[in-house]
Amino acid sequence: MKKSSIGYFLKEGFRNIFLHGFMSFAAVSVIVVCLIITGTTALISYDINLNIVKLQNESEIVVYIEDTYTTEEARDMEKTILQVDNVAKAEFEDKDTALEEYREELGENADLLDGFDSSNNPLRDAFHITMKDPSKVAATKAALESVDGIGNAVANEEVVARLIQLQRMFQAISVTLVVALGLISIFIIANTVKLAMLARRREISIQKMVGATNWFIRWPFVIEGLVLGLLAGAIAFGLEWALYEQLSGFILDNLPQFTMAEFQGLMFYVLGIFAGAGVIVGVGGSSLTIRRFMDV
Repeated sequence: MKKSSIGYFLKEGFRNIFLHGFMSFAAVSVIVVCLIITGTTALISYDINLNIVKLQNESEIVVYIEDTYTTEEARDMEKTILQVDNVAKAEFEDKDTALEEYREELGENADLLDGFDSSNNPLRDAFHITMKDPSKVAATKAALESVDGIGNAVANEEVVARLIQLQRMFQAISVTLVVALGLISIFIIANTVKLAMLARRREISIQKMVGATNWFIRWPFVIEGLVLGLLAGAIAFGLEWALYEQLSGFILDNLPQFTMAEFQGLMFYVLGIFAGAGVIVGVGGSSLTIRRFMDV
């Protein structure tokens, strides 16, 4: 392809954009909104997954020994517990130690436990279980509860399950928005290019009459869609960065235990995806219109 042809294509492509400025603005705006909404839901879904992995890695199961067992009998259950599949470590905590720790946690309200001591301790001896594979928490909990002498087991599996459910919801929303807003974006781009082609219909007819190839005619409109898509991707990236920083600050202020990824660590991935999506939508929308009008 000659340099003169490339210059012509670029000039005509930008001319088409300004020829119908309002439609170009509308096309860019719709793509920007599409990218920001889908990008935000995708990033939140990613953050939720980080917290699921974190909870699974930090999770432990606390098993409480039946109160008919003495502290020594409870302590002797360690070997049996370690034989349960997926149990890596079992740390014993006697009920008197647990009572004292509970007093410390209550602080100024520790007098609420003044009536309790080792003779009438309402707590039970327990083991804190570390798992080899934290993702198998439900199965490990069930196996431990089947051991004679264990009254019940407590784990954070419900929290993890709720996070997984929330993540799936965000993923479903992301996919739905990508499809719906993507189609709208392609429609707007297609109509923007359509107006440019209608305005230059006579010129295109003359070009074909004098022997211009289909691709010579198509390139300016392809470039128009490409530029609109790239521009939308760049604008969406900047707005997404600002929005995510604000959203992160709000969430961490209200949920300090929640883990959120730093945008700087994901910025090149986000930029690449936004730019790629903008190009696909822009070029895809223009290509649909060009194909319909090439029979002039």
